[in-house]
Amino acid sequence: MVRTTFALTVAALLTVLLGTPAVIVSLLLPGSDVTMRLGRLWSRGILAAAGVRARYEGLDNATGPGPRVFLANHQSILDIFVLVPVLPPATRFVAKRSLFRIPFFGWSLRVSGFIPIERGTTRRAYESLERAAGTIREGRPVVLFPEGTRSPDGRLGSFKRGAFVLALRAGVPVVPVAISGTGRALRPGTLRLRPGPVRAAFASPLDPSRYEAQALMAAVREEIVRRLDPEERAEDAAPSEAVESR
Repeated sequence: MVRTTFALTVAALLTVLLGTPAVIVSLLLPGSDVTMRLGRLWSRGILAAAGVRARYEGLDNATGPGPRVFLANHQSILDIFVLVPVLPPATRFVAKRSLFRIPFFGWSLRVSGFIPIERGTTRRAYESLERAAGTIREGRPVVLFPEGTRSPDGRLGSFKRGAFVLALRAGVPVVPVAISGTGRALRPGTLRLRPGPVRAAFASPLDPSRYEAQALMAAVREEIVRRLDPEERAEDAAPSEAVESR
């Protein structure tokens, strides 16, 4: 628990120290990317305190020109810290609404244009996806977790259709992202950290104009599965009709 206590202390300090200027600048300069830029320092500091070492593959696919939709599997809250340091500063996340209630951290997300979404509420989920589509039309990349929530056991779960409907509407390249090891480092429902390596692999962008929603879902899943560790793969499950992400 010493590692966990240390990491939580560092996370709290960094959230206040970096979240405060992020909120102030974002209020003074709407549309600023300061939250993502400071978020890189915030994420690297938290990962270092947690003893988590991130390795990346396919970074050229993360930083290409123009907006794109990143679709990643979701094992742990650590996934966000792993992704933020290597995504373009203009990127915005679609994240569960409860994160926006966290002092300093949540405030900076809200004023910076990150997109809250509520699980289990179809109408509001669609409204959130419409806001995400507007963000993409402004030229910003967007990150979604199509499983809809963190995996309880580290294995890939079924995908929600909403993320893929959004990708088709946006008409921008879709980048599958496979995140491995974060479920072992910090499982949902526990604060026990297990230091060690994690990996994020960015696949080549997919052209959404070549797919319908179901086919795009299958293509993204295939790209993610092939990059996961064997124990993180799961038998394909039928996709859910729900539209929430995270």
